[in-house]
This record gives sequence, structure tokens and C-alpha cells, in this order.
Amino acid sequence: MYSTLLLAAVSITSKQTVWEKIKTVPKESWISLGVAVLCVIVIVKIWKNLREVGEIVPWIVMVLMGGTVILYTTYERCEPKVLTPIFNELARVLPSKIEYKDAPVKGQ
Repeated sequence: MYSTLLLAAVSITSKQTVWEKIKTVPKESWISLGVAVLCVIVIVKIWKNLREVGEIVPWIVMVLMGGTVILYTTYERCEPKVLTPIFNELARVLPSKIEYKDAPVKGQ
């Protein structure tokens, strides 16, 4: 019973404020968040500028960039673990660095 009271007293006095919890977040997380916000701002600006050229131009650029990211990720196999099943299926048809590394070189 006394240990329960002691634990309750300790938990009441050790409650952190929101500011103290924010202070414990690593600097790398804040830098990543800042870079993400900056990227969103740049993407919106580029989208608006491309929209002035034509209504379909930003969509074409988005498909090309998305395709480039998918090809690169499939080739390097640097996808997040959550997306591994999807990229395993894509690796059947798209080239992968793993396949080329073990392939014999012509002329040897």
C-alpha cells in the first residue's frame, strides 16, 4: 500500500509540461520537419508556376517525377519496409541492382 502511494506521489511530481516534452525531441527531428515544410512550400510554388504554362503540364511533370522515384527505388531497393511487398512485385518487371551484381560479365 505504501509503495502505491509513493508511486502516485512520484508520478504527480514528475509530470512534464508540454514545453519540457518538446525539449526532449532530438534536433534531427526538427530539422527533418523544417525540410519537409520547405519542400511543401517549394512544390506548391513550382506547381503554380507550371499551372501558368498549361493546365496539364504540372500533371505531366508529377507523373515523370513519380516514375523516376519508383524506378530509382526499385533499382536501388531502398524502399521503406512497409512498401517492400509492392516493390517486390515491381522488381519482377523493372531492373534491379541486385540482379546485375551477380550477372556474368560478357567477354570474361
